[in-house]
Amino acid sequence: MAGAWTRVARAGVALLLTAGVLGVLAPPTPGAAATVPAAVVAGVPAAEGDPVGRRPAVGQVPRATAAPTTAVPAPGPAADPVPSPASAPVPEPVVAAPEQPGPGPRAVALPLDVAAGGSTQVVTVVAASSGATTAELTGWELGPGGWTVVHGPWPARVGASGVGAAREGATRTPAGTFPLPEAFGRAPDPGSGLPYRQVDEQDWWVSDVASPLYDQHARCAPGTCPFDEGAGENLLAAGAVYDHAVVIGYNPAGIPGAGSAFFLHVSDGAPTAGCVALERGRLQTLLRWLDPAAGPLIAIGVG
Repeated sequence: MAGAWTRVARAGVALLLTAGVLGVLAPPTPGAAATVPAAVVAGVPAAEGDPVGRRPAVGQVPRATAAPTTAVPAPGPAADPVPSPASAPVPEPVVAAPEQPGPGPRAVALPLDVAAGGSTQVVTVVAASSGATTAELTGWELGPGGWTVVHGPWPARVGASGVGAAREGATRTPAGTFPLPEAFGRAPDPGSGLPYRQVDEQDWWVSDVASPLYDQHARCAPGTCPFDEGAGENLLAAGAVYDHAVVIGYNPAGIPGAGSAFFLHVSDGAPTAGCVALERGRLQTLLRWLDPAAGPLIAIGVG
């Protein structure tokens, strides 16, 4: 029996050795777990000389670390391609539209249908009726948008016989459009834009229809004048109404009997002998405004 057991034992050892050798040399069968190389055990590279595939030491648990992989996202809806800076369209520069000019001043027609010609300053004197002794005086100026009011309207006094056809000896203010060429006064120049003469006792306005100086300014000492002094006006002796006055160029040709000595002067609150009268301060304002370069006119009428 002992020999038999000995033979059996030897045979078992031989089988075990054979199985061990075969287990090392034989390739793994499909489905069997592969031996993890030591190079990826615990993420530590194998020491130099260590056999590849050696077993871990007793008590050591092999930890396999797979090589890192890049996750591939699941396919989704295609996104619009992002243009590169080189291919992206360049926006056109925004150019602001030019500002349109606003509407200018509304053109206004002068009253009395005045034909102003080349004048850019007009004084209008409008009476309510031909027999009225009061009127409305307005200063107008021509600008880019038309005629605009710059002074007034102010109340004014006109002839005791109203407005219409004038003649020598009548107390009617002449109707029409006339130049305003010069100014004068007993008082010093208040800053007139027009040529201004400060008068004294030798200054006259001739109303003698027989004189070649009819409806003109003249200088002579009282009692020595070459015209009928009783048919003229001594500008100093006329009083405060002539402290300031503007000559109305009604009869520049001096037509005898057509009428003379028409002025825009200081008001005394009463109707005139044919002139246009305005409050002193307002008359001074007009004097400073009137400009010979503007060709100032006065238009008198009924409206």
